[in-house]
Amino acid sequence: MNKLTSVESQRVMAVLGDMLDRLNYLTYVPAAPEASLLGLLAENGCPTAALEAQWATEEACAKYDASHHDDAFHKVKVATRSLCRLMRENPVLVNAFFSSPTKEPPDDMLQFIKYLSELTDLSFAKLGKTVEEETTRLEMMDNIYNRRKQAEDELVQLRDKLTELRKAKEDETSHLDIQLQKLKTELSTINKNTANELTLIQTQVKETLDKAFEKQNIDMQALVERHTQLQRKLEADTVEHRELEDSLRKTKCKIGVEVAATIDKYDVEMTALATEIDAIQLQYSRECKELHELSEHFKKIDEEQRRIDAEEKILEGVRAEERRQLQVLHDAATKIQKVFRGRQVRKELASKKKGKKGAKGKAKKKK
Repeated sequence: MNKLTSVESQRVMAVLGDMLDRLNYLTYVPAAPEASLLGLLAENGCPTAALEAQWATEEACAKYDASHHDDAFHKVKVATRSLCRLMRENPVLVNAFFSSPTKEPPDDMLQFIKYLSELTDLSFAKLGKTVEEETTRLEMMDNIYNRRKQAEDELVQLRDKLTELRKAKEDETSHLDIQLQKLKTELSTINKNTANELTLIQTQVKETLDKAFEKQNIDMQALVERHTQLQRKLEADTVEHRELEDSLRKTKCKIGVEVAATIDKYDVEMTALATEIDAIQLQYSRECKELHELSEHFKKIDEEQRRIDAEEKILEGVRAEERRQLQVLHDAATKIQKVFRGRQVRKELASKKKGKKGAKGKAKKKK
């Protein structure tokens, strides 16, 4: 089977869509004439001739016999097509039909429209796909089928595993029930032993309490006697302490008088010391002022002395330089004199040597 072309597919889809729209329009058209609907259409300014022709054609065709069936079908077809074309071209007419209180269409008609709508959607889906898309869809369906089969196999395996787990759980539960029975038996034994021990402990506690009460009574009697003795001692100590308190009070008064006298003496001495301190402080202030003045004076003297020492140091340096220069001159003069005297001595020696030689020559000549 060849694939339809794009134009053919669009034409088929247009035909199916048009047929579905016409059927939807016809569901709102009453099968019998209704004066209220005609009045509503007239109020909205919609033409009613096509609707009246439709009703008239249907009534006329209902009276035809079987031999004129094709002719009647053709007339109804033409009238219906004209009415549907008019409703498509006139939205006001369609709204008037929608707003009219008409009866619900039959269920078989609605079912037929539903199936036709599904067929149209399926046809649109089929015609809108290429061969490659259809092949891809089939492969996807095969993949989904294989995955479903695999999931079913996994479900069977999981059910088997669940059965095994349930069996293991039942075995474990049975084992735990046995342990629970053992624990209940042990608990019953422990409760019995605990009851016996509790009875024994209560007996021991009762005996201990009885002994404690007896001991408490004996201790209470001893404490009462001790309290009586202490009360008597307290009364005796109170009398003794009262006498001692009177003596101490007298001593306190005496000491208080002495302390007051000492305080007065201390105040007098402190007043004298304060006066002396004020005088010393005044003298100290004067001496500090004088010390400050002398410090300033001696500071100036020290500065002057440092200046004089600096000048003396400079002058001493100058004198030392002069002495050095004089010493240099003296040394130079001494050296010059030494050289000069040396020359004179050498000249004298030379002249003496010449004189001796001349005397010797004359002596030889005389001989």
